[in-house]
Amino acid sequence: MRNCVILSIAMLSGAVITGGTARADDGGTDVKISCDTHSQYQISMSGQAFVFENDEGRNTRVVLGGGDLFINGRQAALSAADQQRIDDFEAELRLLVPEARKVVSEAVNIAFDALSEVAVALSGKPDKRAKFDAARAEALAAANDPKSLPIFNDQSLRGIVDPILTEFVPEIMGSAIGFAMKAMFAGEEKAQAMEARMDAMDKQLDSRIQARADALEPLAEGMCKRIQRMEAIDAALTVRLPDGRPINFLDTQKAQ
Repeated sequence: MRNCVILSIAMLSGAVITGGTARADDGGTDVKISCDTHSQYQISMSGQAFVFENDEGRNTRVVLGGGDLFINGRQAALSAADQQRIDDFEAELRLLVPEARKVVSEAVNIAFDALSEVAVALSGKPDKRAKFDAARAEALAAANDPKSLPIFNDQSLRGIVDPILTEFVPEIMGSAIGFAMKAMFAGEEKAQAMEARMDAMDKQLDSRIQARADALEPLAEGMCKRIQRMEAIDAALTVRLPDGRPINFLDTQKAQ
């Protein structure tokens, strides 16, 4: 069970979305993605335009949409070469958005499938599923909010992950302690049977989650390549911020 929860939370923490590596450290499920991406901006949408904001030290707001680029409210004058780069960057970003939403939504579903199954098994209360299903719906709605983008956006991802960590992980830990106490006083034979059932469920969950994680890898790898193309376009831009620095939408590094 520990493997399933670790993988689910790792995926929800944004490792898949940002191209990092999500891994269950105790030898369980493993998702390997081949790049690591960061952005100094929080990214959101206003209508069909992408809004990049950095309020920490730079006070920069860059808006990209329809091939136009606005920096702190003023339209940037673009060379022909930069116009093509901006068009290409925007096209890649528009393709990345639905891919990112798909990965985050599947990560949410994987997490809640694992968490609810473990919670029910530990507590012996099937009616707990309704609570998990309601929280799942809220998390999926947040992941698919048209104004928010789960791409390089710590605030957006925290809005999905933090409620899950706050509400359900302590509950599962409490159920695990309760289960251990029941096993302790159940007698050796009954305790062994209880442990065997939980071990069997653990292996089944690991297998199912690994299969779903494996199915996500091609999409995540494709996203990583798209992000690397975007970073190359970004690095080639000659347009500058008012202080003379490059816009630097994102930075990508290959994983070691």
